[in-house]
Amino acid sequence: MSEQAVFPHHDLTKEIAVLKKQLAIALKFHHSKTIEKLPKEIAMQVMGEVWASCHPEAEQATHNPKTTYSAPEPVICDDVPISNNGTIYL
Repeated sequence: MSEQAVFPHHDLTKEIAVLKKQLAIALKFHHSKTIEKLPKEIAMQVMGEVWASCHPEAEQATHNPKTTYSAPEPVICDDVPISNNGTIYL
């Protein structure tokens, strides 16, 4: 994609909504057979483990009480194609 969608600080909820939808679609269409076979608790545990593996700074903060975790600043997102009028193309 040549254009990048920029999510300003005040529009973080929009970015989260887009990412939530993107994750839901990916899980549904690429992993539904696996998810169908797992109990909900196990599927949620795995999702938490995957999230933790993508956020090593959060893991370090839990092991070191002097370290505080703060979420990273929103960044330019080029993975979600959005037109000028806000339409999301998936």
